Amino acid sequence: MVSSAYSYRKVDGFDVEDDSKTTTHAQLENEIQNRLGWKRKPSVFWLLPSFLLFNLTMGATAMPKMNILISLICRNVLSQMSQSATAGSMQQTRSPHEAAGESGHSLQSGSGMGNFSVSAVVIGDHNPQCSIKEVESATALLNLYGNLIAGIIGALCAPLWGKLSDRYGRVKPLTAASIVVVLSELVGVLIAAAPDVFSLNWIYVGYLLEGLSGTFILIMALASSYAADCTEDSERNVALGWFHGVMFFGMAVGPIFGGYLGMIGGKSRPLLIFYTALILRIIGVVFLFLVPESLAKSDMRRTQSLVRDDSNQTWASRLKGANPLHALRILIPSKSKVGKPSQRNLIALAGVNTVMFGGFMGAMNVMMLYSQYTFGWGNKESGIFLSIVNFFRTIATIVVLPLAIRLFRRWLSPTGNGAGLRGFDSLDLFLIRISIASDVIGYIGYAIAPTGALFTLSGAVASLGAVGLATSEASMTKLIPKSQTGELLGALGFLQAMARILAPTVANLTYSWTVDRVPQLVFWGIAIVFVAAGGVSFLARPQAVSAEMLEDDGEGEESEAMVPIGGAKQCANC
Repeated sequence: MVSSAYSYRKVDGFDVEDDSKTTTHAQLENEIQNRLGWKRKPSVFWLLPSFLLFNLTMGATAMPKMNILISLICRNVLSQMSQSATAGSMQQTRSPHEAAGESGHSLQSGSGMGNFSVSAVVIGDHNPQCSIKEVESATALLNLYGNLIAGIIGALCAPLWGKLSDRYGRVKPLTAASIVVVLSELVGVLIAAAPDVFSLNWIYVGYLLEGLSGTFILIMALASSYAADCTEDSERNVALGWFHGVMFFGMAVGPIFGGYLGMIGGKSRPLLIFYTALILRIIGVVFLFLVPESLAKSDMRRTQSLVRDDSNQTWASRLKGANPLHALRILIPSKSKVGKPSQRNLIALAGVNTVMFGGFMGAMNVMMLYSQYTFGWGNKESGIFLSIVNFFRTIATIVVLPLAIRLFRRWLSPTGNGAGLRGFDSLDLFLIRISIASDVIGYIGYAIAPTGALFTLSGAVASLGAVGLATSEASMTKLIPKSQTGELLGALGFLQAMARILAPTVANLTYSWTVDRVPQLVFWGIAIVFVAAGGVSFLARPQAVSAEMLEDDGEGEESEAMVPIGGAKQCANC
């Protein structure tokens, strides 16, 4: 960072360094980027096409992928049952003295197996002969093991990918992670296209690759890091809202797109949707090579210099740093950079975001099971419900969020108390609390809804909770240097990955234990968890942070440029 003399000005009773006469390397590079043509200037809209293709294919292949898995498992189960029946027939042939009644029973079993031949199973299609408890049990176990593999490895890899994005930029790690996702999808296509060549055990290779890519959580974190680099604080909520909106749009339209391709392919080409999805993912990866980098080179050099400084550490220190829990230290940065108010805000916002994400993930499967049990919904009704809810989430993040920010900025004072300040303001906190309140109302609505229509209406109300996810992530990035945004969102990705593992497990177990007595209890439980998240949000306080402090590499003296907004008590080193 360029060292030079600063003038001082008063901000709410503080002496804050005035950068009006000097510029840093990052500011100079930002000015240069602003003068670049649109082809070389980083923008959120550069990533949206690839992000849209990624989420569209994810939504389109979710249900067909489950059908593929059931078909492959069914082949294995029926093959084992056929071998057992054949072995029994051979045993009877070697033992002619057995009772005629037992022989007749075995022949009947063998005849029954003829109707359940492996060759009759159509990969990717609905096979009535697969609706047996052995297939259901094996599918549940494989899903459990696969999600654990992808979830745990993804949780371990997310902080590493985040650090790499701080060191080498956002686009390269995002492209690399997307390529790994394509490889994981390719493994699934190969298994489905040639089940006699690739055994079912290869599916675990796909789960392994999915975990190494950091799963969709890491893709979202890197996209958010990119958005944080190329947007101002006042525009960041809207930028991250675009990414969340595109994700929900893919989840809403993807199943419709997948169903249309399924109709075109029919029983003769059941894998058409997977071939199409693979091509679209490859197109998205190719487009990433055209995306300009968002992270300033000075920020990369700052991170790389810190890594070189750490190269003389002992092996014990390096092993400690490799601990995924150690990655959470970014939530408690050194006092020389941000101080206690930012520490409190980062921890509170991370807690709120993780709880909201966990509630969203935990309720997904339970909603489908509950609606089928209570309202008698089938796949068609469940698909319509998911599309409607995700459509409202799209509207909430792409339309409602920008309008709310534009309107409320007129009444709520923004963060900027001066040109050199940025941070987390009262509007951010207001949007987070409103979204939590909508989630609480929505989940209570799920619990008391007597009809499917009111159940769907509750989902529309809870869709405003999507605003809280985007706003909490954006608010966290306003409190740290840009050179640490990737590390921060990688640590948040670790927390979200753990929530992805734990929340569905707890919700499904709760539902299974109470379905015969109080099936709606799980929704009351999730609502109570959101109330707790709302309580945690009151630990956060609006706060302005000096731009110079966020660009500092931490080698200077303790900063006095932190200004809590709206508080009567203000201290330089609080």
